[in-house]
Amino acid sequence: MCELAKHKRVSFPVRNKISTSPFCLIHTDVWGPSNVANISGSRWFVTFIDDCSRVTWVYLLKQKYEVTSVFQHFFAMVKTQFGVSIKRVRSDNAKDYFNHEFNTFCQKEGIIHESSCVKTPQQNGVAERKNGHLLDQTRAMSFQNKVPRRFWGEVVLTASYLINRLPSSVLDSKTPIEVLSSFVHIHSDGRSKLDPRALKCVFIGYSSTQKGYRCYHPPSRKYFVSRDVTFHEQESYFVQTHLQGENISKEDESLLLPDLTFGPEVESETGGNDVESEVDSENHVNVEADVRYEKNIMTYTRRKTIPESTHVQESDPT
Repeated sequence: MCELAKHKRVSFPVRNKISTSPFCLIHTDVWGPSNVANISGSRWFVTFIDDCSRVTWVYLLKQKYEVTSVFQHFFAMVKTQFGVSIKRVRSDNAKDYFNHEFNTFCQKEGIIHESSCVKTPQQNGVAERKNGHLLDQTRAMSFQNKVPRRFWGEVVLTASYLINRLPSSVLDSKTPIEVLSSFVHIHSDGRSKLDPRALKCVFIGYSSTQKGYRCYHPPSRKYFVSRDVTFHEQESYFVQTHLQGENISKEDESLLLPDLTFGPEVESETGGNDVESEVDSENHVNVEADVRYEKNIMTYTRRKTIPESTHVQESDPT
């Protein structure tokens, strides 16, 4: 009766032991769904962490049932690129990992599938903590650079790339890529003469198949992979902070930079000019800002107006 009244959960010991060779044990977990779909339509991501080197692979998912097919691709990549087979996989008790197709594949390849007990995520702590680490880095980079939420997938992939190349206390201040490399060898005109020689794009990560940077051009909704990139690290492409809900269609319009060239004066649709006035404290004259419209593009011109008592001809503001 004493056990029935005072029974408590067993404490979890601190595990500092890691595998002695890569791909003996792979930790995995699925995160999602995201309230905002990524620009590719993804709402989940799955992680695969090597227990020996702690190198992390991240795959974006449009649906949770894609976990099995993604794991099969990951298994084939490891076998081809590193010449070894995955021996054990550790996950939680989610049904994404416990289905006929996943179990059949593990049995066919001789993979032992380990899982945590029910309501015991601590037993899958490596993958759970890695997800938290990825999300912390994702939020930090997104808030710092005012990145809209629909780019969260690219930011997660970038965070994973950086984490794999940063020293870790678990690895005695070595980087995951450095530890993995010590075990196996990693093999490594569309413009005329008068067109602009560069495009202002958003840096969204690193290519996994090319030695270049992944860039996104919001006005044309196109992706680029290039090594000839100039970074403006002190400036953000986005001018507004996107911490609340977003309207994707309106934001795409806001990404177009305003035309600040001084064009010919054209009357507005209402037949008049909207005028805002302010006082110049140094010259004691009124400064008027004419707001004019030309082809639905707002342009600004400024002119100084001399008080009516002074008979001086006004210069042409253009």
